[in-house]
Amino acid sequence: MKKFVSMLAGAVLLIVISQANVNAQDGVAKGDFLLSPFIGGPYVYAGSGFSFTLGVTGEYAFTDEISGGGYLAFTRWDYGYGSGDIGYNFVDFGVRASYHFAKLLKVSNKKFDPYAGASLGFNSSKNDYNNGPYDDIYDGGVRGGLYAGARYFWKPNMGVFGEVGFGLTVLSGGITFKL
Repeated sequence: MKKFVSMLAGAVLLIVISQANVNAQDGVAKGDFLLSPFIGGPYVYAGSGFSFTLGVTGEYAFTDEISGGGYLAFTRWDYGYGSGDIGYNFVDFGVRASYHFAKLLKVSNKKFDPYAGASLGFNSSKNDYNNGPYDDIYDGGVRGGLYAGARYFWKPNMGVFGEVGFGLTVLSGGITFKL
């Protein structure tokens, strides 16, 4: 996980530095690429206990209203069970597509981008006790989901976002870089 977090942090830093002088329009427009590192929780496929997810999405705007791309995420879930704790690490990756509602809803603030979409991906899991008494009941598989969210661009090429959904995490948020 340390390697994943370090790589994600390095990528975000490079993007921020490279975007310092970019001149872009507010909102999402055809041809934009949106890169969005995020943190979220709780993880939809885990039960009770504590979980957090770190990840990144990338979407290309095919039109002013439709974008598509992919996601990659790492989740750690800890669950107290009986005499000891059980922990799982999940890696999720897949594709997602979004519809951006600003034109449909006649949003006058060009910095605001409401959207909703669907995802389809794969999940891989590993528990802390693979050589112990607990089976890995999650054992990976295909995952689908739905989400709704909004972005606010405080700079032409940088903003914040939040999402609610079912498919990866219930709540997530982060920064969006428009490339």
